[in-house]
Amino acid sequence: MSTNPAPDLKHSTAWLLVLLILCAGNYALFRAAWAIDYFDWYRHAGPIIGLTTAIFAAAWGGMDRNTGLVAADPRQYCGACLQVAGLPILVFGGHLRHTPGAPLLDRLFALPLILIFTLGGGVWLLCIAPLQYFVFLVCGAPSRLALRSSYRVNAVMDGPRLVYLEQQVAEKAPAGFWDASLRDKPVVLASAFSAVLFMLLALLH
Repeated sequence: MSTNPAPDLKHSTAWLLVLLILCAGNYALFRAAWAIDYFDWYRHAGPIIGLTTAIFAAAWGGMDRNTGLVAADPRQYCGACLQVAGLPILVFGGHLRHTPGAPLLDRLFALPLILIFTLGGGVWLLCIAPLQYFVFLVCGAPSRLALRSSYRVNAVMDGPRLVYLEQQVAEKAPAGFWDASLRDKPVVLASAFSAVLFMLLALLH
C-alpha cells in the first residue's frame, strides 16, 4: 500500500470526474434520443433498480464480497463495477468453451440469452452505475458502517423466542447461531435501502 495519499486522491478525483461525465452524457443522450430527463427516469426506475440489484446480489452470493460496490471512494467503486460487468462475460465464455458435449438446442437457446445478459451488463455499467454511485454514497452508509465495525450479533430462534448474543467479530459464534450483523450482505443492504428511498420519494412527490 502506498504511503503517499496524493496519488490515490488524484486517481479518486479522476474517477469521480468520469462518473460525472457519464452522468452528463446520459442526460444528453436521454434528452436527444428519447426526450426523457435522465435523472427523472432514474428516480422513477429507482425502486426497480434497487430491488433488481438486491435480488441479483443475493442470487450471485459472491457479489456481496465485492465491497467496492458500496465504497465511498469512486476509484474503488468504478473498479468494482468493471469487475461485475466483466466477470459474467468470462464465466459464460468459459462455459461455452468447456462444455463440448452440450446439446445443440441448449447452445442455440443460450447464445441469445447470454448476448442479452452481456448487453444488459454494458447498459448497467454506462447508464445505471454512474448515478448509482451517488445513490450508494448515501444508501451504502449503513453497509460501510457494518463493514468497519468490530461488533457482531449472533442469533438463533428458540421456538417462538429470538435469542441473540453480542460479540466481537474475532470471537467464535456458538453452534446453531447465525450472524445477524448485516455485515455479510453489504450490496444487498445498500440496494434495499436505495429501493426504499426511491419509494419514499415517489410517495412524497
